[in-house]
Amino acid sequence: MNILLTNDDSHDSPLFHFAVEKFREVGDLVVVVPLDEQSWKGKSITRFGDLHLSEIDVPGGTAYTLNGTPADCVNFGIHHLHDKKPDLVVSGINMGRNTGVAFAYSSGTIGACFEGNIAGIPGIALSQVLAPSAFQSWIAQRTLPAEELARIRRQADEVVDKVMDMYRADDTFGRQRLTWNLNMPFQTTEGWEIRETFLGHSVYGSCFKKEGDVYRHRLERRTPDTREGSDVATTEAGHVSLTRLDMFVLGQ
Repeated sequence: MNILLTNDDSHDSPLFHFAVEKFREVGDLVVVVPLDEQSWKGKSITRFGDLHLSEIDVPGGTAYTLNGTPADCVNFGIHHLHDKKPDLVVSGINMGRNTGVAFAYSSGTIGACFEGNIAGIPGIALSQVLAPSAFQSWIAQRTLPAEELARIRRQADEVVDKVMDMYRADDTFGRQRLTWNLNMPFQTTEGWEIRETFLGHSVYGSCFKKEGDVYRHRLERRTPDTREGSDVATTEAGHVSLTRLDMFVLGQ
């Protein structure tokens, strides 16, 4: 299996390093990630400005960075780095959840997979719910506490194995232009499952807060959709949420 891996947190993310190691076990891996963090970029493509490709060292080999968006990375990886189209686009593992319609359409993690869907390639977007303290550690210092990281890696190892078993068992997925949006809970409950969910109607208010003479990205109000069967409710219950996102339904 030929896999194209990207993310929106950039190459210094410890969860990205885990993803590189894990998916090298799954298939032949090509890695293209944004040079700098590109969260909240959705499926945007760089229209103006020059893009530069560079090589970096990652666990088990080399990868490429591109000074663009996650969708740029996927488009470039598909059309410029592969002799043939990859079989699968994997994006993540994202720092934080990507649940709810407002956040899904804002997510660079999911947007990367949508770019693959446009090229006819299925995608798996992986996101990890973090404790608030761990998320703040990532924002402020771009690190995760060692114990927290070790626990997440153990949990993600099990989840990715189950996800890839599902991928191999689903004869139709490889032929569909859709994305599996997969959110891992902060901590899985005993007997946890991967549960198919709907994309909740989670929304937000203002994205910006004034600081001095400028405005910066700050969400001040979030309204999660906690209805039974939603992606939010499922992860809050300690299960893994899997939501099928088919952007081509809009074109019917």
